[in-house]
Amino acid sequence: MTSKLTEKQKATLWQQHRAASYQASCRLAGYTPSDIIMEQADERLASLRRQYGG
Repeated sequence: MTSKLTEKQKATLWQQHRAASYQASCRLAGYTPSDIIMEQADERLASLRRQYGG
């Protein structure tokens, strides 16, 4: 029997997925972590979502 995830678990899972996606997009774009300021993460993700329709 599987149990449903709590809201906190869902939020944590979403953050982990988002961080992994962001890091992958940065690697594809040729950025290194020292080149990126974490406050720019939301901006970059929003831009990628607009570009790829996600």
